[in-house]
Amino acid sequence: MKGGVFIMTLNEVDYVLMNLLSIKANDVEEIYSSNENSEKVFIVKLKKPKTRICPTCGCLRSVSKGFYKKEMLLSNEAFNGTRVILEIPRLKCPDCNTSYSLGNYLCPSGHRVSYEVIVKIMDLLKNPEITFASCARLVGVSEPTVTRIFDRHCHITRSVFPEALCIDEVYTKLNDFKNNSSQMSKYSYLFYDFYNHTLVDVQPSRTKAYLHHYFSMIPVNERLGVKYVVIDMYRNYRDLAHIYFKKAVICVDSFHVIQHLNNSLNQLRIRIMKRYESNTDSQEYYLLKLWNRLLFSNDIDPNHLGRFNKKMNQIMNYYQLREALLDIDPDLRKAYLLKEEYTLFNSTCDFEHAEEHLNALLEKFFKADIPEYREFTSMVLEWKPYIVNSFITYKGRRLNNGVAESINARVKLLLYNTRGIRNSSRRRKRIMYAVNKNGFSIK
Repeated sequence: MKGGVFIMTLNEVDYVLMNLLSIKANDVEEIYSSNENSEKVFIVKLKKPKTRICPTCGCLRSVSKGFYKKEMLLSNEAFNGTRVILEIPRLKCPDCNTSYSLGNYLCPSGHRVSYEVIVKIMDLLKNPEITFASCARLVGVSEPTVTRIFDRHCHITRSVFPEALCIDEVYTKLNDFKNNSSQMSKYSYLFYDFYNHTLVDVQPSRTKAYLHHYFSMIPVNERLGVKYVVIDMYRNYRDLAHIYFKKAVICVDSFHVIQHLNNSLNQLRIRIMKRYESNTDSQEYYLLKLWNRLLFSNDIDPNHLGRFNKKMNQIMNYYQLREALLDIDPDLRKAYLLKEEYTLFNSTCDFEHAEEHLNALLEKFFKADIPEYREFTSMVLEWKPYIVNSFITYKGRRLNNGVAESINARVKLLLYNTRGIRNSSRRRKRIMYAVNKNGFSIK
């Protein structure tokens, strides 16, 4: 301690420089700290360079023009509440009169945020649960600084369309992108690589006009390289796939078919339950209202020990409760058995026999004549070739949109935590960065 200034030891210099400023100890002349107006100031003075090459003309006779001070932002907890100032040598070339310094490796030109802070910010933003605001609090900078760093250093480009392409959408709520009708787009259009489980691209609208424009910009050879396209039952997707992926086999994701079937069964349950609404204390209403999940459970053990059920006044396990539920109405049991048969077909059939078994199932659905299943059977008839194609295997895995549903969960988590990102360009980059975990570079 000399005159209120503390000179750090060499070991402490190494620690600070190597871990926070990414400079070597032998490039530093001295490091000291002082108090100015009750504020702690940490000062790093760099040595004048021995080699002085002008970056403009290559002259070796540059002369010293003193030092200039640059305040830096560090995210290390040891420096919270302190100012970190660098004293950087400034040089001037006598031949071309160019003034320059050699301190640009400490932070990007025109910024006072160190590379260490930038790396920490970009690493945090890989987490879909981290918002720009929460990242700013964790690092100790402002939210606009975080968004500027992200926009500048996240370089996301569209990947080449893979052989097996999955297409889906996600509800984005807030969006600055307007369709041709001047209405804000509420959905983003997502492309996935089925085999590698990565996000290929994100587009701010799913309207047919916008997608026509988007696909027409993709090179023809790239589109012809797509062998399989997996979609949900949205006619625009089907029509566009036929136009722009002429050599591809189009498949409907089996998850959406099962989801449609389960929704139809649930509608039947609701219709039957309404018959008992006048007597909500009845066992029938109790079973239909509170135990409906048993209609969609696949892991119920009939031999499992039950528990005493006060409403039913006996010991019952889940299997017995489901049987009591199905006994309420013959149509409910018939519909449940058809649902189970289709689910078994979906999980066990192969492509070679899929069309034959699907036709046989459709006959059973027609004969059952359950009103809630009529829409489902009409849907299966319309999409039958594409449902059959979903039994094709690609590199040992059956084609499906499971990768889309998995990634969509992360995307929805991100959009929920950020309450949506209105800027469509920034939202696209953030989604792809959080899913693929790449696209960051110091430029």
